[in-house]
Amino acid sequence: MKLSLAEGLMLIALDDEEGRLLSAAEHSIDHGLLAILILELSLIKRVGFESNKIVVKDSTGTGNKVLDSVLKAIGGGGDSVSATIKKIASGFDSIQDDVIELLVQRGILKVESTKLLWIPVSERMDNANYAFEQEIRDTLKAVVQKGQKPTPAIIILMSMISNCKILEEVFQEKDELIDAVKVAKDITNSPAIDPETQTVLNDLKEHFLTL
Repeated sequence: MKLSLAEGLMLIALDDEEGRLLSAAEHSIDHGLLAILILELSLIKRVGFESNKIVVKDSTGTGNKVLDSVLKAIGGGGDSVSATIKKIASGFDSIQDDVIELLVQRGILKVESTKLLWIPVSERMDNANYAFEQEIRDTLKAVVQKGQKPTPAIIILMSMISNCKILEEVFQEKDELIDAVKVAKDITNSPAIDPETQTVLNDLKEHFLTL
């Protein structure tokens, strides 16, 4: 079982103790999820980017209903990722719940009778699925602290975590956070991703500054 990038972003955006969305991400998470879903569609070759515009390459379903709904909403493409997000966001007002539903189905998250989302501390360490979130955190730390070469997926995820202002959730020590901010700033120009995706990621930085 492999988590989608949107699921990874959602896990990081949730307070592990209470299961609530982190306050820092309240104004950005919907756009963050839509952006990372579009970027994941590019990784699996359903869309591409040319001159900062989305080009649809394959409209075949992925089997992930959230990814497929975004692919359908993109339509014929032709706009930038940031413009597309603005255009389709109103139709995805339940995007957080949709991604959370995937995580609940995987057994990674639970919903209490109070309707608050939570990751039970006593159970999650015995839950093999929790290892997926831990792996994300460990990989991000290895990139920042050990200079590990990031994959395109990790570059996208770290950039979006930074855009959603939740780097501090992963890098909680002050010195760690300082280093992480520097790495996140430069990681979008990594040679591990193609120039077109670099352009999209840098454009998205500006988009999130306006939220």
